[in-house]
Amino acid sequence: MARSLLPTLILCYVVPLQAVEPLDAFPTEVEGKHRYVIELPKVVDESRFMVELVPGKNALADCNLRSFSAPLQRQVLSGWGYPYYVLADLKPRQDTSKVCGQDSESRRFIRVRGKDLLLPYSSSQPLVVYLPEGVQLKYRVWRADKNLSDAQSK
Repeated sequence: MARSLLPTLILCYVVPLQAVEPLDAFPTEVEGKHRYVIELPKVVDESRFMVELVPGKNALADCNLRSFSAPLQRQVLSGWGYPYYVLADLKPRQDTSKVCGQDSESRRFIRVRGKDLLLPYSSSQPLVVYLPEGVQLKYRVWRADKNLSDAQSK
């Protein structure tokens, strides 16, 4: 009896572990912020790639350059060691102060500007970002050229 029960007990512990995906470890919300996920495809040399996060909002804006500022904080999921990112609440910035025409307002995507929005490329696990309500997440993949140029001594 003990001999036939042992494989059954082992299966009970092994099967649930195989079904766990890395994304299952992340909560759907953190500090009232919603989860966004970027799953990147495998590439030959990931060290040549970077991911630029472009969070922002669609809002009415005039002819002036506008943006938001908000720090992006890297955190680690306790017990798992997976990194994730949390964007603070947005603060509006006006980058220029031009006099605009009467009908210059239009709805457009206004992005968050700041440092720490360029992240290493990794296809081995999802890139998880938590954003405040109403904020969208767009992203861009950057690729370095294989060829290196020589600098000149002057």
